[in-house]
Amino acid sequence: MKIGIAIGGTLLDVASLAGRAEVAGLESVWLAELDRTALVQAAAAIAATSTIGVGTAVALAFPRSPTVTAMTAWDLDEMSGDRFMLGLGPQVKRVMEARFSVRVDKPGPQMREYVEAVRTVWAANRGEPVVHDGASYRITMPTFHGPIRPERRNTPILLAAVGPVMSRICGEVADGLLGHPLASPLYLREAVQPRVAEGLARAGRPADACPISSMALVSIGDDEDAARRAARLQIAFYATTPSYKAILTLHGRDHLPRDLRRAFVNRDQERMAELIDDELLDSIAIAGRPDEAADRLRTWDGIADRVILGVPWYGMSAEGQRDAISAALEFGARVAAGRANFGG
Repeated sequence: MKIGIAIGGTLLDVASLAGRAEVAGLESVWLAELDRTALVQAAAAIAATSTIGVGTAVALAFPRSPTVTAMTAWDLDEMSGDRFMLGLGPQVKRVMEARFSVRVDKPGPQMREYVEAVRTVWAANRGEPVVHDGASYRITMPTFHGPIRPERRNTPILLAAVGPVMSRICGEVADGLLGHPLASPLYLREAVQPRVAEGLARAGRPADACPISSMALVSIGDDEDAARRAARLQIAFYATTPSYKAILTLHGRDHLPRDLRRAFVNRDQERMAELIDDELLDSIAIAGRPDEAADRLRTWDGIADRVILGVPWYGMSAEGQRDAISAALEFGARVAAGRANFGG
């Protein structure tokens, strides 16, 4: 099982953390798209390293033209020496419309087509006589000067998925699936893996063509109560989104979204944290003292090809986030040093 870590902060922070992760022996670093573009952060991480994998988890697909995404991804892959991984996500409808002024009615089929369109641009740049003519995208001039990079590989494309539709689409077209931090090992095993397998079979692809990269929520520190509260609050924030209700249902917590949403609207973070009980917390997150964390990582064995260590950020200061990432990085370094005990 490969160990990666989600990093962030200023661009200087990203460069520094990527370098530290490389020295620590982690397999990859991953950049999110919240207040900064994931692709520029990826460039900062690539420039500061020479061997570690660099991926986006995730870059938002629909606000960008597939052609722009294809060009940017290949530039980053060339810059990295074939270390870049393009992680794409659809984002929820409300955010797409309110923040990016983009309307998407059928995100699953559109994401399938988006991946196909990106690969069409790459194929054209290698000299293949191809165009893309689909329901959402029509690209009749996928390259400008003809074959300009005949030697370039297809950059790996990983897709974020939670529900059955996107999980099946991952199996059909993606080089990997990126799990959500709320997606527990139980949910990945019972709800995601079978749908990926259906997609692989439907597309006639090998069984290992779309491995799962899990995003494990990690909150560790000597102050156990504070570490666990931070993880509770992050889970609570994610769980206010209707798209993730199926995860809570599988864990027998159907009632939580309603109660959490009320507390969120009232800006009552204490109540939000209180609503996440110990059993649910430990089913989803690795939270507590450092000496107890390693055993918790074993629950992803046999489910995920890669575990990406992600830290809480909701309700935290910038300094608190930096400290949380540093703690997760130190934890990841210890795991990487003893990786033989974690499936290689």
